[in-house]
Amino acid sequence: MQEASNWLNGLKSGFFDLAAAMVNYLPNLLAAIAFLVGGWLIAKLVRNIAVRLAGGLNQLLENISPSGALATVRISPKIASLIGTAVFWLVFFVFITAASDAAELTVFSNWLENIVAYLPYLLGGAFLIFFGYLFSIAIREVVTTTLGSLSVRQSSFIGAAAQWATFLVAIIIGIEQIGVDTTFLIVVIAVIIGALVSGLALAFGLGAKPLTTNLIGTHYLRLQYSVGQTVLVGDIEGQILEFTPTGFNLDTAEGVSSIPGASYFYDVIVLRTEENDDA
Repeated sequence: MQEASNWLNGLKSGFFDLAAAMVNYLPNLLAAIAFLVGGWLIAKLVRNIAVRLAGGLNQLLENISPSGALATVRISPKIASLIGTAVFWLVFFVFITAASDAAELTVFSNWLENIVAYLPYLLGGAFLIFFGYLFSIAIREVVTTTLGSLSVRQSSFIGAAAQWATFLVAIIIGIEQIGVDTTFLIVVIAVIIGALVSGLALAFGLGAKPLTTNLIGTHYLRLQYSVGQTVLVGDIEGQILEFTPTGFNLDTAEGVSSIPGASYFYDVIVLRTEENDDA
């Protein structure tokens, strides 16, 4: 009987200790529930505000640039809803962290606090990338319009290149803001750009070789011959009518023939004189 009585007393003591612990923990539990409920309501309100701000941004872009490149930059309802959902969970995540802290869930709370402390960097990087994209589109429009007014043929290509260069800089700055080391990314981009520039330079050099040869040959032809002289270039004989930037025109028996400047290097040119004609 004595052992049974001791066992019942121990059970009562454990029960009362558990009840006391639950009573002591109840304020923490109620505070955690209050954080969750209040956070859910506030996150829902912020989500609605974010969706409305997206619509306001569309209206601002419409007022700033109703036409042109920026006219195509609009936030669709689906994207606005996605942004609102992301904002909702970000705000609610902060209140979940506060609730876990109030509930004295130390390990979980510390883990959430580290994530919350990182959120400003993540949001700042996303903000920089987004507005860098908008700014890059504006740069493209300005460059394309300016070069187009100057009758530059490749204005669209140059404008697109300026846009992507600006957006790439914004991406690198945004990633650095997030806290990611961009050294390797910058090296890779530099290698890619260097390869592209080298390829373009090589292609331009190979493609411009005939033009360069004609320009240089015409330069030396102007020094040795003049308009009105009769010359024999290969099998073509005629009188020089005029020099062009890349060659000269001959008045032949068959009509006007265009001779490229490269003939100076590759063909035998004979200057006809009166003695040649008499012979």
